[in-house]
Amino acid sequence: MPALNWDTFAKLPGSAERNFELLCRGVVRQNFGSYGVLRALANQPGVEFHLKLEQRCDALGDPGRWWGWQCKWYDLPASGELGATRKTKIKDGIRKTEAHLPGVTDWVLWTRRTLTKADQTWFEKIPSKMKLHLWTGEDLDNYLTGQAAVLRGTYFGELVLTPAILQERHDLSIAPIRTRWQPEVHHVLDAERELRRMLGESGSWKELRLVARYLRSELRAVAGAPPVVAPLDVLVPGVVKAARRTAEALKSIANGIRDGDIDLLRDELAGRSLGLEPEVTTAPRRLRSINNVASLHVTNAVGGCRESLRLLDKCESAFATRLVAVLAPAGCGKTHLAAQLTVGTSTRPHGVLLHGRDLHANHTLDDMARRFCIGGQPVPTMEALLGAVDAAGQRARHRLPVVIDGLNESEDPRHWQAGLAGLEAALVKYPYVLVVCTLRPEFAEEALPPGICRVDIAGYGDDALPAIREHFRYYRIEATDASVPIELLRHPLTLRLFCEVTNPTREKAVGIDAMPGSLTALFDRYLEQVGKRIVELAPRTQRYYEQDIRRSLGVVGGMLWDKKTRSLDSDDLRKALGDEARPWDQSLVRALEHEGVLLRMPSQGNGAYVPSYDRLGGHLVASTLLARHGQDGFESWIREPSTIGLLAGATEERTPLADDVVYSLVGQIPRRLQSKQLWQLVD
Repeated sequence: MPALNWDTFAKLPGSAERNFELLCRGVVRQNFGSYGVLRALANQPGVEFHLKLEQRCDALGDPGRWWGWQCKWYDLPASGELGATRKTKIKDGIRKTEAHLPGVTDWVLWTRRTLTKADQTWFEKIPSKMKLHLWTGEDLDNYLTGQAAVLRGTYFGELVLTPAILQERHDLSIAPIRTRWQPEVHHVLDAERELRRMLGESGSWKELRLVARYLRSELRAVAGAPPVVAPLDVLVPGVVKAARRTAEALKSIANGIRDGDIDLLRDELAGRSLGLEPEVTTAPRRLRSINNVASLHVTNAVGGCRESLRLLDKCESAFATRLVAVLAPAGCGKTHLAAQLTVGTSTRPHGVLLHGRDLHANHTLDDMARRFCIGGQPVPTMEALLGAVDAAGQRARHRLPVVIDGLNESEDPRHWQAGLAGLEAALVKYPYVLVVCTLRPEFAEEALPPGICRVDIAGYGDDALPAIREHFRYYRIEATDASVPIELLRHPLTLRLFCEVTNPTREKAVGIDAMPGSLTALFDRYLEQVGKRIVELAPRTQRYYEQDIRRSLGVVGGMLWDKKTRSLDSDDLRKALGDEARPWDQSLVRALEHEGVLLRMPSQGNGAYVPSYDRLGGHLVASTLLARHGQDGFESWIREPSTIGLLAGATEERTPLADDVVYSLVGQIPRRLQSKQLWQLVD
């Protein structure tokens, strides 16, 4: 095993002093955290963290032993002495531990270098009821094995993630979806707000400070009100004490989120008050009975305390969440959210974006992790990637997201339930990582472990009109609200397609006359752009051309019509498209799924595909029929009784997409058949 490279460690982002403490704490958590309760409180006197054993540990002793660690970088030469100032601080730490944590039995001074013989002798002679220990870099090296081995790479070697590396990897992950990700028109919805709260972004927890300020203002009002007469005067101090304690707790939690120490934050939340005393909750009612002006402010203060308890419960739940699934129908912005959430902010570096479509049926999550490289070397396992991101988050003082986007686009989504369950269990050791999976709701039961936190996106909802205005402003589309088909544009994908078709270049402003007159025009332009994107993104080993994509769309339309179905068996479709010999990530069916033309649906076999919209399916069928029969043949074919039965016959006779095919034919026939109308052909 290679020696620890302290030169690499010294170059890590952040101060060496803090990084040394974080590393030591991580080593203790990984090696000994399962044997007891590890605590790290803000401004903890004497020690940075401590562990009270609840079960026998060979290295630390029997249950009841209570260990505390003070970690000091001490950038001294190998033979350098501590000096008087450092010795004074060490003794002060020992005395503070004895005073504030009187139950601690073992006190460890952990330094990078071994102390000189004279300093060791001085330390051993310090009088204390605790047993004093000296740990050094050699102990650290010895403990960086087993579960803690990942820390060797994340602090000293091949798993060191810097902000620059994270940004570089994010840029590469974004490249295949860059045309679908438009940060300029990004609209924050409730799902993203909830995820950012889980990440601990300070701006998402403003309520903590707002409620704290509200409580303090009510306390000032209570103090300025006329005194309450006996015997109810004894109620006011209890309310004041509870409100002041609650305001301080809110401030402390808000500071913990701002400072980004997740261990400290979780301990603060675990140590908070979980309720109000009965005399506090009944005080407002009892004070109102004497009609004292202070009763109003006491009532407000108690109400603020109750709201604070609910807010802190939400905060604890958010930071306890390790794995969250974002469920959204096709085209509702899952990929856009994944890209936006992993972008770095002013307070944290970029997160990690992985693509579910890269998962083959015979893969594991380790295969997905190996697609992420550090210094040109693939990360060997998913746990190694979690460790690397966790260490980067610790150094940045911020939780970081690892997003697996489009889990339903993997070759077999059913395969990942067990892997995700194991992933959530592993995340207990990596508090600075939040793993987010996005997928369509139809696959949730098959792909997700039971009990996983879920967040839903249903479209723009009440935010539709602001989102439309943002898109129109970016695409330079000039239209009044009255002239806009708002109901059609409530769906994120439809809004984007509408804008791209209306003003694709954005070189100059356009008016309402440039808007597509029908869904037919919209789908034509959309499918044209799909073809170009698939061609551009095709790998060198499997080139595609636009005629290949047009042929594939024709195959899909033909199969939907010929089989009288709205869904196509996965194996049948791949065979028809010539995908049988192609790897999954180079197949046409995956490309069409990725571009949103097809959606995979759960089924008894290997899955089935449906058009992303019934209207789009009808458009594909209508285009295929017009091309298949030609102008002369189509006019006679459309009048045949069998054709009329398939399109307008009894329910049991009609093809499932009949209405959608007719709708598309109404729009396409005038353009394809020299301005003729469908009704003229069948009249």
